[in-house]
Amino acid sequence: MAGFFVFRLLFGLTREFFFEDETQIFLMGLRHYATGAWPYFGADVVWTKSEIPGALQPLLVSIPLWIAPIPEAPFVLLNVLSMSALAAMAWYITARLPQLPKWLVWTWLMTLPWTLEYATHIINPSYLLAPAVVFFLGFFEAVPVFSLGRIRGPLAFAMMGVATTFVLQIHMSWPLLLPYIALAWLSRWRRGVRSQVVDILAFVAGALVGAATLIPTLLFHGLDSGSGGTLRNLHVHAVDPSVALSVLARLFSFPSLEIWRFMATDDGKRQVFLLRHLWIAPLALVVWFAGIWQPFWMLREWFRTRSPFPEWRPLKWLVAVSVVIVYASYWFVMEPSQAHAFWVLGPIAFLFAAYCWTFIDSPRWRKVAATVLVINIAYHAGQAAIQAPEISLYHDRDVVASAIRLKEPEMFAHRRAFAVDGGPAALQDPERPWDAPKDVQLSNVHLTMGLRRVALWSVTLTNTNSRVAYRDVLYQAHYRDANGQELLERHDYIKQIFQPGASVALEINDGFVTVPFTSATIDVLAAEALIPMP
Repeated sequence: MAGFFVFRLLFGLTREFFFEDETQIFLMGLRHYATGAWPYFGADVVWTKSEIPGALQPLLVSIPLWIAPIPEAPFVLLNVLSMSALAAMAWYITARLPQLPKWLVWTWLMTLPWTLEYATHIINPSYLLAPAVVFFLGFFEAVPVFSLGRIRGPLAFAMMGVATTFVLQIHMSWPLLLPYIALAWLSRWRRGVRSQVVDILAFVAGALVGAATLIPTLLFHGLDSGSGGTLRNLHVHAVDPSVALSVLARLFSFPSLEIWRFMATDDGKRQVFLLRHLWIAPLALVVWFAGIWQPFWMLREWFRTRSPFPEWRPLKWLVAVSVVIVYASYWFVMEPSQAHAFWVLGPIAFLFAAYCWTFIDSPRWRKVAATVLVINIAYHAGQAAIQAPEISLYHDRDVVASAIRLKEPEMFAHRRAFAVDGGPAALQDPERPWDAPKDVQLSNVHLTMGLRRVALWSVTLTNTNSRVAYRDVLYQAHYRDANGQELLERHDYIKQIFQPGASVALEINDGFVTVPFTSATIDVLAAEALIPMP
C-alpha cells in the first residue's frame, strides 16, 4: 500500500502543471489561501465562459496549503482521496468476486493509465474518482440484483446523495448520475412505500452534507447568478448515432491500459517522444497493444450468454444503458464528445472488466497479466522520469513556492477574464509597464523538419523587461509558398514562466506540417505578465 501511494504521488507530481487548465485549478486554491476571500465558484467551463458553482474545488486545493504551505501539499490530499477510492473499489470487487487474486485487482486498479492520469495531478476531473466510487458503491448496494448486503439501503442512498453534490461542484458531468439514482430507487419498489420514503430522505440528507460548500454561493448570489452561467451549456441538437460507438469504446478504455492519449497532446509530440527515447518504445508498444486489445475483448464478452453469475445479464444491460445515457446527454450540451466528460462512470467499467476477467482466469492468464502489469509500471515510471523536467511543477517550482510563501497569486498566474470574483485577469500595476510583443523576443530562430515532416523550431526566447515576468507566451508560425502566399498558420502557447532578463533556448514542436512550403516565420503575439520573483 505504501508503495502504491508513493508511486502514484510521484507520478502525479511529474504530470503537466503549467498548462492552462491545471494552472487555473491550482490558482483557485492559491487565491483563497492568499486572500482568505471565500471562493463562491469552482472550475471554469471555457465553452460558454461560465463557472461551476460551489467552493469545494478551491477548498480541496487551499486546505492542504493552510496545513503545509508548499506546492506539493494539494497533490498529497488528492492522492489520499483517489487511492482511498481505489482501495474501496478493489475491496468491493474482491468481495464480489473472491476467486480473483487480490494482487491482480489491486495492482490493476492502482496502475491503470486513467487512474494515474486523472486521479493524481491537479485538474478538476482528477477529483471525480473518489465521489464516483462512493456513488456507485452505494448504487450497486441499493439495487437488489447487485447488492452484496454490505451497505444498508438508507446509507447507500446517503452515499449517492453526498457524491452527487460533490460532483456537482467539481465537474459538469453530474447530471449523468441522476438516471442511476432513479433506477436505484425504482428497483426497490417491492420494499414498500415507507422504505422508499426513507431512501429519499437519506439521499436528501447526504446531498445536503455534500452541498455545505454550495449553499453559500446560492445564498449570496441567488439561484440565477449562483448557477455561474452553467445553464448556457444547454444546447439541444441532434448527434450522429456513430457517437454511441465512440462512447462505448471510451467507456471500455477506462479499465484498459490506454496510453496513447496520455503520452503527449498530439501525434507530432508523441513521435518525437518515442524517437528521442527509444529505450521506452518497446515498453510502450506492449502496453499500447494490451490497451487496444482489451476493449475489443470486453465487447466480445458482452455478448456472452452463459455465466455462473446471476447478476451478469443485468450488468451487461447496465453497461448498455450507460452508453445510451451518455449518448443522449450529448443531445443537450454544447461540448463535443470527450472521454473525460463521462469519467464519472468509470466504476461501472471497472466492475464489468473484473467480471470479464473471471471468464478467462487461469494460471496462464495470470502470468500474462502479471507480466503486462510490470511492463505497464515500468513504462509509466519511465514516462514520468522523462517528462518531469519538461512539463511538471519542478520546471518552475521556485516560482510556485514563492507565490505561496509571499501569498502573491499574481506571481504564478491570473484567473480567466470571465471568472467571478477571480481577482485581476491581468497585471494591473502602473509601476510595472509591459508590452508582451515588444518585451518577449525570439532570436537564433531555426526550423528543422523531422520525420514525417514534424516542424521543430529552435529559438532563444528573451524577456527584455526588467520588472515583469511572463508566462504562456503565445507564438504564431506562418508557412508560405515561393510567392509569399500563406499556406498554413499555427499558434500555441509556450507553457513556461520567464523572469525579467531571462534568455532561454527552447525547442517548439509545431506538429506535422504536410503542406509544401518554401519559407516560414515565427513571432510572439502575446504573453501573460506576472509579478517577478524577489
